[in-house]
Amino acid sequence: MDTSSIAGSALFMKLGQTQQALSTRMIKQSAEQQNKMANLLAQNARQAPQPAAGNGSSFNFSTYA
Repeated sequence: MDTSSIAGSALFMKLGQTQQALSTRMIKQSAEQQNKMANLLAQNARQAPQPAAGNGSSFNFSTYA
């Protein structure tokens, strides 16, 4: 193997590692965004007004949206 072949192989491997690092970072960023969204939805659910009781212990509200 000559020097240029070795250098080309090394460059190719380096490119593969860079692409893998970028892909990993994108997946991590996506997971962080999903986590933020889940936290916001949980916070919103906690802050949402609770339905008032109609008569006795039965609730008169629809979950159909």
